[in-house]
Amino acid sequence: MKPTSDAKPWPRNAWYVACTPDELTDKPFARKICGEPMVFYRGADGRVSALEDFCPHRGAPLSLGFVRGGDLVCGYHGLAVGCTGRAASMPG
Repeated sequence: MKPTSDAKPWPRNAWYVACTPDELTDKPFARKICGEPMVFYRGADGRVSALEDFCPHRGAPLSLGFVRGGDLVCGYHGLAVGCTGRAASMPG
C-alpha cells in the first residue's frame, strides 16, 4: 500500500529522545522532532519544559530568545511564555 501525500512517516503517539541533559544549558535548545520544531529549556525549578518553537505573537522561533525567571522570552518582541505554553507577560 502506497502512503498518501499527507501521511506522516513517524508514529505520533510515541516516546522520542529529545536531547541529552548536557545539551540543555541556560539557553533555549531547538530541535525538530517528527517534523515539528520544538524548543526545550529549564525553568526556575530546573525542570525541563518542551514547547512548540513558535512565538504566538509574531511567529518568531522562541529558541532564539532567552530564559528569564523560569519563563522563555521571545527575542523578537519580548513576549514571555511559561512552561505550560501560555503567555506569562507581554511588554508594553
